[in-house]
Amino acid sequence: MFVVRAVLAQVSVDPSTDGMPGAELIQRLLNWAQMLALWGSLAALLIGAAMYGLAREGGSYGGASRGKALALGGVVGAILAGVAPTAVNMLFQAAR
Repeated sequence: MFVVRAVLAQVSVDPSTDGMPGAELIQRLLNWAQMLALWGSLAALLIGAAMYGLAREGGSYGGASRGKALALGGVVGAILAGVAPTAVNMLFQAAR
């Protein structure tokens, strides 16, 4: 009984998009999502830098702090958008 259960419990998966309907559309949507993330990161970085500079020169240290946080968020967002596909692939390979 134990041998039968051990043999039946073994499965294997080989991810592939061969023959998958809509695979090209899904890939295009993922590419667009990554581009939107990069645009958002760039906007956050530029707006945050402008807020930081203007608020600091104007003596508003609370505004400067918010600007610095926004700029840092843009940097982190760009890093995550760029690293995400590699991280997913690396983690999948490590889990195999």
